[in-house]
Amino acid sequence: MRRAPAIIDLELPRDASGFVRRECPQCQRDFKTRPCRHDASILQRRLASLFPFENAHESFDEVPDWWCLYCGYRAAGDEWLTPGQQAHVEAVARAWANHVRYEQLAYVSRTLSLNPRPTFVSVEPEALPGPMPPDTDDLRIIPLVCCGEEVKALWDWEGPLFCPRCGSRHGGLSGRQQIHLEFIQE
Repeated sequence: MRRAPAIIDLELPRDASGFVRRECPQCQRDFKTRPCRHDASILQRRLASLFPFENAHESFDEVPDWWCLYCGYRAAGDEWLTPGQQAHVEAVARAWANHVRYEQLAYVSRTLSLNPRPTFVSVEPEALPGPMPPDTDDLRIIPLVCCGEEVKALWDWEGPLFCPRCGSRHGGLSGRQQIHLEFIQE
């Protein structure tokens, strides 16, 4: 008798400071936030979009919109996965689909007394992928006063920042201030 695949924990990798990397779907820049209570729902929604099941509408919690730290783009929380995170979630979804398919086909072998002439042989799937490796600690910490949270931004970013949770704009120069500054420098 075959054992069921081991249960795996699927979570977004963190860096040494506990931050999770996000990527803007608009400008493709990376930033990091603290893990949030919606991360599990984000991963569940992504998995279900890749490995659909009959009653998907019953299992989802709402996922709030987030804003890009750099360009202010607003999108659903499950659109902020990096390409590496997306590839890993896709690999997990494919592996689970293969395990489900195998169990469905192996049922015939387990019940041969009811059907002594099967027309196929089920092939055991590969093991489920392991966890994602920890993230690198490569961005600078910046506190945001609007929500009282810290984010990590690119070291060389000098423009305004937008809070990923509420969209509030922080720092940077307005267009009028930039023109005035350029005039003074000339």
